[in-house]
Amino acid sequence: MMGADGESSATVAAGEDHGALALNSSSAASTDPLLHPPPSPSSTPSSPTAIADHDAFIEEGGEDDSEPAPAPHDPAASDEAAPEFAQITVSEPKKHAEAAAGAAGVIPGSGSYFSYLITTRAADGGLFRVRRRFRDVVALADRLAVAYRGLFVPARPDKSIVEGQVMQRHEFVNQRCAALQRYLGRLATHPTIGRSAELHDFLTEPSGIPTSAGESPRSDPALSAAMSAAVTAPTAPAKPGRDFFGMFKDLKQTVANGLVAVRTPPVEEETDAKFVMHKAKLEDFEQHLTTASQQVEALLKAYDDLKATTGQLGMTFIKLAKFEKEQDTCNSQRKRAVDISNFANAVIKVSRSQTKLNAKIEIHLGTIYEYLETMTSVHNAFTDRANALLRVQSLSGDLFLLHTQAAKLESVSSRGMGQERLRYQKIEELEETIRKTEDAKGNARQEYELIKENNMNEILRFNKEKCHGLVEMLKGFVRNQVLYSEHISSIWTKVAEETKGYTGRGS
Repeated sequence: MMGADGESSATVAAGEDHGALALNSSSAASTDPLLHPPPSPSSTPSSPTAIADHDAFIEEGGEDDSEPAPAPHDPAASDEAAPEFAQITVSEPKKHAEAAAGAAGVIPGSGSYFSYLITTRAADGGLFRVRRRFRDVVALADRLAVAYRGLFVPARPDKSIVEGQVMQRHEFVNQRCAALQRYLGRLATHPTIGRSAELHDFLTEPSGIPTSAGESPRSDPALSAAMSAAVTAPTAPAKPGRDFFGMFKDLKQTVANGLVAVRTPPVEEETDAKFVMHKAKLEDFEQHLTTASQQVEALLKAYDDLKATTGQLGMTFIKLAKFEKEQDTCNSQRKRAVDISNFANAVIKVSRSQTKLNAKIEIHLGTIYEYLETMTSVHNAFTDRANALLRVQSLSGDLFLLHTQAAKLESVSSRGMGQERLRYQKIEELEETIRKTEDAKGNARQEYELIKENNMNEILRFNKEKCHGLVEMLKGFVRNQVLYSEHISSIWTKVAEETKGYTGRGS
């Protein structure tokens, strides 16, 4: 899943790469002008390698333009069925005015929002195109979180953007396109969510997500009901503020009735030792990922520094060759200028190869960051489990108090007929409440068991996939190191052949 080789064009087409998504220029008439700004002076090549591309001393069409041939890659056989959606792309952002007056847009103060064209190619060859805004993606994520509790549901892109970090609007929209494409690609590759009705409707039905009309996705009645059923007890309707103040009221009533410390209420605990072991291992895995990601950043910085230094070295020798050529007074000086120029060309070729190698390293070692991102989904799934267990514990405590109250009422004798009738009425009400609470606990227990099953299935799947993914990451990293090392070695070998005439000369 996340260990795909960097050379795979299918991976790039499916949106798994880390590069920015190019915007379709055909929609320029209907998009914000800032999405397609004129070239800025900063776009002029400024790096040593870029300057060298246009220098008269740099040979065009040299060996550095031919990338080393990638080694054959045998994809590992997968036991999972092929995804229902083979390719998902997000492109053509279009700006719209908010329908509701005064509504806030995506860009602060704009009163507008962007929609994105989502093009999906199904495994059977079908092609679907729908337009969605980010609010629709939020609604999809909310529905998936409710419908598939306990699964490692990929986390959606964060909506909050610090205004100061958005240099230009087209950069923000570009990044949003890439993030959405990657998110939808991760959803599509999940064995359960990739075949869900929610994702299918989102990708194929133009009216599949109704929230783009202006209402908040979290105000959807069906969604609100589902969330309420998942976390709220099916008891009598509570008055506003009861959740906060009722706790103190119930505690006061409990003390008044003398029900405290009669006996300890039953406590539901996590008894799955296998799950606890897997959870601890995943937490350790996350710590190792964090350390590895820091080392990856240090490695990439070191490679970038090497690339920049190599490029600067090449440019320095280019200037030296120019000087020698302009000041030549004899044949030996002209020959030396040619040799220096050839050496400078070789250094620039090496710098270019290092640039390409760095891009490959970033793709392969980016797998570490993908797993770090997946750990967010893992924590969310485990939180679902903890909340479900807490729900069972809460209902068990409620039942304990209700049974205690019922036992106390049954043991108390009334002095008159009126009080006796009132006592029996309270007992009947308590028995009805006990019955409803027991039903609620049964449902909560059933939900908890389902989440436990989902957790374990996802843990086993994730362990299997990360084992394969990490191996593929290392294979891809080593493969490219070897290929580019051989390529750079061939460049220096050619330089050595060209300058072997200097061998044996005095220092």
